[in-house]
Amino acid sequence: MMNDARDLYVELHIPPEWSRIDPVRQAVGLCVAAVLGSEDLRDALGMVCAELLENAIKYGTSDPHGVRLVLQQSIQGNQKEVILSVINAVERTSHHLTALQQRIEWIRSYKTPAEAYMAALTMVYERAEDHGGEGGLGLVRIAYEGGCQLDCDSPAEGYMAVHARCLVPMSDRDLT
Repeated sequence: MMNDARDLYVELHIPPEWSRIDPVRQAVGLCVAAVLGSEDLRDALGMVCAELLENAIKYGTSDPHGVRLVLQQSIQGNQKEVILSVINAVERTSHHLTALQQRIEWIRSYKTPAEAYMAALTMVYERAEDHGGEGGLGLVRIAYEGGCQLDCDSPAEGYMAVHARCLVPMSDRDLT
């Protein structure tokens, strides 16, 4: 019998401090390993968690509730969908949501995340040679190395949310 209930749901409110990223990355990885039994997925979603939290701290504003992280799993046909979402406060007039949407569309404009990753590496290299500049690899790493599809939205005025979705095939254990 297939279990259609969620087997994984974790919600954390984290102070927007750089020192919190690594412990949360490790905790997310351990939750994934404990529930899904996959070391590869543990490492991938740990990296995704760290990248999303770094962006939330870098581009967000102070919020007494901190940065919210939600890790959940649901069943989609014969696959599990694991979603890691990070929600943070931003200035109401912030351009970051628009820039984020554009970057996600840029990634999707390539046939594969690997092609987008190579293009982003080339851009970073060229910027470094010209005048330095920001990396810009975080979201592309999530798509390519993390194997996740990215989406973003604004769940409330002054907040932005980034969702990284990863499909995981069902194991024989899941189908019994």
